[in-house]
Amino acid sequence: MMSERITRRVFAKAGAMATIGLTTLETAGAMASQQPDAAPQPSAKANTLEVRPYQLMCVVCRIGQRQTEELGDARLTEILAAVREDPKIPARLRLNTESVYRYQNPGPQEDSPEGEMFNAKRDLDIIQKLGLVPGDARPAIDMFERLLLNVPATKGVCGYETVTADTWQGCPHAGSGNYEKGHALGIKAIIPPRDEQEKADFKKNTVAAIYQAETLQIRPHHLMCMSCFFGARMDNLGPIKEDNLFEAIDAIHKNPDIPVTLVRGTCMICPPCSHYEAETKFCLGGRSMALRDQKKDLDVLQKLGLKYGDTLPARKLYELLYERVPSTRDVCGYGDGEKRAPEWSICGDPEGKETYRKARAANLGIKS
Repeated sequence: MMSERITRRVFAKAGAMATIGLTTLETAGAMASQQPDAAPQPSAKANTLEVRPYQLMCVVCRIGQRQTEELGDARLTEILAAVREDPKIPARLRLNTESVYRYQNPGPQEDSPEGEMFNAKRDLDIIQKLGLVPGDARPAIDMFERLLLNVPATKGVCGYETVTADTWQGCPHAGSGNYEKGHALGIKAIIPPRDEQEKADFKKNTVAAIYQAETLQIRPHHLMCMSCFFGARMDNLGPIKEDNLFEAIDAIHKNPDIPVTLVRGTCMICPPCSHYEAETKFCLGGRSMALRDQKKDLDVLQKLGLKYGDTLPARKLYELLYERVPSTRDVCGYGDGEKRAPEWSICGDPEGKETYRKARAANLGIKS
């Protein structure tokens, strides 16, 4: 299968960005800083991928049919190549509308042969199911994950159970089952996963770095993630391959007064993760995880009265955390437990995770 033959690291060398449909957009393009308190840099010009909503579905449909890199259509192949080269690339949805959203109309040049009205309805049907509006942009990986979550089949979108007129014949591929096959393959068929050997190498090297460190560098909300990890495994605490949560906890157990510096962005815990992009040190976790993580970091800092770059002994830091943040609802649930958009999903129970409560009651296993 395609997702088994190619990885992000290999494909990133393909140079697919020189394609049609790429424009420039002011977007945060600076690489994550190595400095724990370095503020974000001004945005830089970066490419944005302009796509019609139906083209997202066509990419998935062609993957279901072919399961190859060449999709049999130049434009769809270009879209897939650009997304695989950089899963973070902003994908901007453009479609032809009749009124206040006309400012983003792309024109009919990329309409499929089924006619203007069908093209307009299909694009509107898709963008409605995505919960977006014309002109909206998201990182491509988020856009495709949103598509897979909200549009499981072509029925009623690309074709109709009853053909009421020639205008509404629909796409000839709508009943092929190819989209549904591509959908079943999931996001890994669109954006190949991180190389397993790279993950293993990062795990080995970063675990060694944690145990050798005189000071741990941890992003603020990961103090809470460590708590939930501990609370879920109190009777069977051990390492996992996807992150370094156990190792950070273990280092604190071995030396409760080890200094912990609160850092901006990804930290010592992140490098083995499937969603970690080694080149930029960015998190590519689903549905804009990095955005939620930044807010949670800042919420923790505000509640603790601290800032990036501050360093405290682990024991005192956790005493402060558990005093000021009694429940995950206060941070991970945004204080009110309300999920207002997919990008603002809530980790665990909106009312507060039991695993955090257990860790707080046990003081993370830190000896007095």
